[in-house]
Order: sequence, then structure tokens, then C-alpha cells
Amino acid sequence: MSQQDAVHLEIEELDALRAEIERRTAAEAPRWNADPEDVQRSVARLLLAITEFLRKLMEKQAIRRMEAGTLTDDEVEKLGLALMRLEETLHEIAARFGLAPEDLNLDLGPLGRLI
Repeated sequence: MSQQDAVHLEIEELDALRAEIERRTAAEAPRWNADPEDVQRSVARLLLAITEFLRKLMEKQAIRRMEAGTLTDDEVEKLGLALMRLEETLHEIAARFGLAPEDLNLDLGPLGRLI
């Protein structure tokens, strides 16, 4: 295969990928629900999703630090307890707004799911 053929094939693949992304985003474009009755739930879902994302990042960082041995046993215990309580609190608040834990995973379109 010549270099020109390879470039042409790459351009075709990029065009096909671009078309697929445009097709998916047009078909699944999520919109914010501006219904006054649902505004609090929509805002709660967004804030809880971001908080859950940050909690999972902190949890992964804590695991890395624990595996690296940079935390004392007491710090591991406190950190684990704090992360568990944060998760419980997030689920309690989500339940108040009628949200299940899976509702906190936002769809970012072509980028995939947040969590």
C-alpha cells in the first residue's frame, strides 16, 4: 500500500468516525429539563454526580497511597470511614430527590459515561 493510499484510507476512517459521532450526538442529545417542578431534582442530580465522581477519584487516590505505604494504619482507617460516610450521605441525598445511584452517572455523549 502506498503512502498516498494509506493517507486516503485514514481520511475515510476519520470521516466515518466524525459522521458516527454526529449521528449519535444528534440522536441522543440530552437536554436540561427546565420544568420548574423538576429544577431542584435536575440540579441535585448534577451536583451529586459531580460529588460522586470526586469521591471515586479520592477513593482511588487513597488506595494508591495505601498500596504505596504512605499512610499509617490510623490514617487508612479514618480515610476509609470518611469515604464510606460520604458515599452513604450521597445515597441518602439522592434518595430524597428520587434518584438511584445509577442516576448519578451522567452521559457525556461521545465521551461516554462520567463514572
